[in-house]
This record gives sequence, C-alpha cells and structure tokens, in this order.
Amino acid sequence: MKFKSNFPLILASQSPRRQELLDLLGADFNVIPSTKDEPDPTEFQTALGYVLACAAQKAQEVAEENKDAVVIGSDTIVVLGGEILLKPKSQAQAKSYLQKLSGRTHEVITAVTVVQGDSELTFHEAVKVTFFELPEAWIDAYIKIEDPYDKAGAYGIQTISGLFVKEIQGDYNAVVGLPVAGLAQKLAAAGFISLEGSEVRC
Repeated sequence: MKFKSNFPLILASQSPRRQELLDLLGADFNVIPSTKDEPDPTEFQTALGYVLACAAQKAQEVAEENKDAVVIGSDTIVVLGGEILLKPKSQAQAKSYLQKLSGRTHEVITAVTVVQGDSELTFHEAVKVTFFELPEAWIDAYIKIEDPYDKAGAYGIQTISGLFVKEIQGDYNAVVGLPVAGLAQKLAAAGFISLEGSEVRC
C-alpha cells in the first residue's frame, strides 16, 4: 500500500523523526524547514494555544514561497502541571525536567497545520505519558549524551529514554513528533493524497 501526492508535498520541519514518519505514506515530499524563531510561550494563555501557533507559523511561512504545494507544519511540546517543557538548553535544565517527570504522568501535545493555497486545516493529538520513578544515576548518565537536547521535555520515546516510559495513552507517533495516521486521513479527505494505482481520490 502506497500513496501518491496530488500536489507538491512539503514538510516544513528538519526533524528526522517527522521525516521518517511522513515517509510511511510512500508519497514523494520535499523538506523545507521553517527559519523563524518560535514564539514566546509566555504570550499564550494555554499550552495548546502555543503549540498550535508554532505549527501554524511553520506551515504558513513555507507556504508563502510555495503557493502550489501542500505544506505540513508540526510542533510537539511536553506539558506537566501546566508548565511547558521545551528543549533543554543545558545539562542542569535537562536534569530538572527529568526529575519533574519521574514517577508522574504528563501530556505530550503535537499540533499539525496543513496549508495549500488559501486553504488551511489544523488538528492536534494529546497523549498521556507516565514515567517510572527514575534512579538519579539513570538521569545523570542520560543527560551526558546528546539525545535529550533536541527533544521537548528532554526525552524521546523512540530512543534509549523510551526506557523511562511506563505507559502511554494515545497515539505513539504523536509522541515521536507526527500523528501520521490522523494526518493521512485528513490529507486523503482533502484530496491532497490518493492511493497509488487508484483513479479515484480517497
């Protein structure tokens, strides 16, 4: 089973994880990362409002220069007790994040915006993730490698830090960074992709 794109398809993200997930469709796409700085989270009343704005900004920026294309923007955040945990900027911050997450349930929200010409659709997936109690030695060892520093909340469920995760409730791929199953449904419903070999759009 493979899909084809009925328009030029662009992923407005340099994340290799999102690229791998979008590649599951089998449709050709280009990667054109957004270059704008993400907005300040303190300017938003809710974490959801913030992550929706980030995804929209990515897609809209790239779509401005690619008006015939279907442009996909996505952003992922980790939220614990109302606090947004972004990518850590230091070992100390990464350790603080992981100490906060240890033994607790947090929320991972991934927002997606798809822009094609004047049309725009947006959706999000919110997933509950529960951590085991983390031994301090595990945290100390983990923050010494590169893995935490390009990931919201200082961990990636698809990497060695997946060993921290006791349970998830929701879409695993949304935690990785792109809810590709839901995205496929919406792209097909909009006529942006269709099943290869089919004359009728999904």
